[in-house]
Amino acid sequence: MFFFFFCPPYSFISLHWFCLCMCTEEMSIPLKELLERHCGGVRGGWDNLLAIIPGGSSVPLLPKPICDTVLMDFDALRDVQSGLGTAAVIVMDKSTDPIKAIARLSKFYKHESCGQCTPCREGTGWLWSMMERMVKGDAAVEEIDQLDVRCTSVSLSVFPSAIPLTRL
Repeated sequence: MFFFFFCPPYSFISLHWFCLCMCTEEMSIPLKELLERHCGGVRGGWDNLLAIIPGGSSVPLLPKPICDTVLMDFDALRDVQSGLGTAAVIVMDKSTDPIKAIARLSKFYKHESCGQCTPCREGTGWLWSMMERMVKGDAAVEEIDQLDVRCTSVSLSVFPSAIPLTRL
């Protein structure tokens, strides 16, 4: 399996490990081992990890407790409600504001949507505006549940990274 680790300036959120890496590795390698072997680990050590998006920005993020033991394969990531996707691993340490990071990803999807289908054309704009309200602190608590419903339904299934905000 080929893994690509996003790192500035190639990414759109800040990521926290020691080196940019593209590597080929066997399926079912523990996520922690993958990062330590090919990237030098998480900046500040493994205990400084907040979350990882294991398969690119279109799959749900995983909080540290799950990252401690999860394997990088289709079944293991499905079992923790995420996915391997593009295998573009995005690492966030404790200095990351996950709300801001997901807002930035939603802005990217809003801009990059082709606009041909209604769910993306309308949904990405809706998601971005909701995430911006959350960043500013203007969103209602009830909107977290609304975000979960929208991102897991057909209306915005393209962007599930925002789903597990309550996991953190």
